[in-house]
Amino acid sequence: MIDGELSRRAETFGIETSYYDARGTLRHASDEAVRAIFDVLARSGPPPGAEPAVHVMRKGHITPLPGLCADGAAWRLMRGSRPVATGVCENGGVTLPERTRLGSYRLEVDGAGTPARPQAVLVAPAQAWQPKVFDRGGRVWAFAVQLYGVRSRRNWGIGDFTDLRDLVRIAGSLGAAGVALNPLHAITLDDPGAISPYSPTSRLFLNPLYIDVEAVPEFPGVAAAGLAETVERLRASEQVDYAGVIPAKLAALRLAYDTFRSGGGSAERRADFAAFKAERGDWLAGFCAFSVLRARHGGPWWAWPEEWRTPSRDKLAELARTDPAETDFHAFVQWTADRQLAACAAAAADAGMPVGLYLDVAVGVAADSADVWANQGAYVRELSAGAPPDLLNTAGQDWGLASFNPRVLLDTDFALLRETLRAVMRHAGAIRIDHVLGFNRLYLVPHGFRPDQGTYVRFPLEAMLAVVAQESQAQHCLVIGEDLGTVPDGFRETLAAWNVWSYRVMLFERLSDYSFAAPSAYPTQALVSFSTHDLPTFSGWLSGHDLDVKHGLGIDPGESIDARNWARHVAGEALRRDVGADHLSFPGVARFLARTPSRLLVVAAEDAFGVIDQPNVPGTINEHPNWRQKLPLLLEDVAAEPRLAEIARIMREEGRAIGG
Repeated sequence: MIDGELSRRAETFGIETSYYDARGTLRHASDEAVRAIFDVLARSGPPPGAEPAVHVMRKGHITPLPGLCADGAAWRLMRGSRPVATGVCENGGVTLPERTRLGSYRLEVDGAGTPARPQAVLVAPAQAWQPKVFDRGGRVWAFAVQLYGVRSRRNWGIGDFTDLRDLVRIAGSLGAAGVALNPLHAITLDDPGAISPYSPTSRLFLNPLYIDVEAVPEFPGVAAAGLAETVERLRASEQVDYAGVIPAKLAALRLAYDTFRSGGGSAERRADFAAFKAERGDWLAGFCAFSVLRARHGGPWWAWPEEWRTPSRDKLAELARTDPAETDFHAFVQWTADRQLAACAAAAADAGMPVGLYLDVAVGVAADSADVWANQGAYVRELSAGAPPDLLNTAGQDWGLASFNPRVLLDTDFALLRETLRAVMRHAGAIRIDHVLGFNRLYLVPHGFRPDQGTYVRFPLEAMLAVVAQESQAQHCLVIGEDLGTVPDGFRETLAAWNVWSYRVMLFERLSDYSFAAPSAYPTQALVSFSTHDLPTFSGWLSGHDLDVKHGLGIDPGESIDARNWARHVAGEALRRDVGADHLSFPGVARFLARTPSRLLVVAAEDAFGVIDQPNVPGTINEHPNWRQKLPLLLEDVAAEPRLAEIARIMREEGRAIGG
């Protein structure tokens, strides 16, 4: 048990010393783990009590803020240095005007007895935004792909943004409301093994491997670049060959940049590049500086020369002056990626897709990432986000990801959370927040401890959801929260109150006897799917291939062969009961899910095309070909693929198709 003094100190920082796991068992964190987490949080961010107390107000629900001042004391609501509302305290509190606009404010109160802690006010929309099709009770579907795995006759062995634009048009022609994707965040390109889209170097910028280099006007062509044989080899590989793709794409992008820099770009493109750099400002400058320094010094940034570990703004300006071509190259790459992704979003709009691109937001970033280096203190790199032991991952999980520092979030008006949301929302009609449970409390594992030795740290849930609602309304972007795992009581209801949709996976929607819940049991404000990237595909699940893979890797799958046989039996019973299917098949599953009241159904390409291997096996890095698998057919053949046509027909029959 935790001693009293340590427990009191832990409470100050929101560290939970015990928690209930997925089986309902009370687990106690060790003194050593709690002390390690406390030590990390105590030496970063403002001192306890110095961060603002944040009061959340929702339009249409402006309520008094009690206990802040003596009656008659004057108060001022400040936006920067300007007061936007004033008044006097009544009944010991402050009542803001109903007309107060959306935004972030500082509340100042005069007189003795007022709180010493700064008081911040977030005025948020009543709810997050959603497309009008859902206001009318519409139910739609989207097609999901891991973009890197798209094969085509023209790409360079990895799916790219031109493939995505073509896929958007195909999905739109089949009545899909959008295309769902893996995270497109920037990854570190100096390690072909570190390619997980969920362990990025930055969530603020894009992975340049998705650029279609041949669509860059300044690129001289594959033959002129001397890459023809390389590209043919990469295109023919059965899995994505990152060790080959990375140098080929970077070499091609440098050729294009050299032409652009030497005056080869049009005046219109040069003006657009300048506008992009101005728009992304210091965020882009920091990312480009990191990219230059990482290429120069390699390895984690805390092992770089001292002058570059925590450089000042003046030092970064000096780097930009002394090596302008190199820093500008990375800006050029990000501009190119951004504009190509924007073209995909425009194609979705042209196709009349009400959701369009549905993009994923990873739960954190790599500890040695650009985001952690450029925003030191805002992340806690000495603690890894993860999950406690559960039914499928009995040893617990350590994702190796740095997460936000909750007290720095409070102290900076959630600046980094806002920019992360804006960066992903800028070309998206919907986003999925991976492990949104972390907005309430996040399981953190101190470095050097086993995954089952961590514990939870609380985050400011209401304030973070208020920020999500603010950015969602500003960007016109639907928000889905991946709420799988150990879900606290009342958490999903809180999300629903903010119109942050739930994420429901058929494999988990089971009753007490492990039979499958009926379609009518699913919630309306939800995305529904059969599986996820971390779970078996339909074909893998049906055959038991996923169990064989995990056993072969020495991983406890958390499910016996008998349990899987029962699951297949009751799944078949559910399909007979609810859709009249005479056997267990993915089209039957698609029809079953299409009959739920949930507004968005996502069909994964792996399920539609009978892929047996899942994109990622949790708990492995190089033991399994995670994030490398290509789809079994070419993009040029997708539109005529009978299995996808059957799914589209089912969606039309069940009232989920757009335009028909």
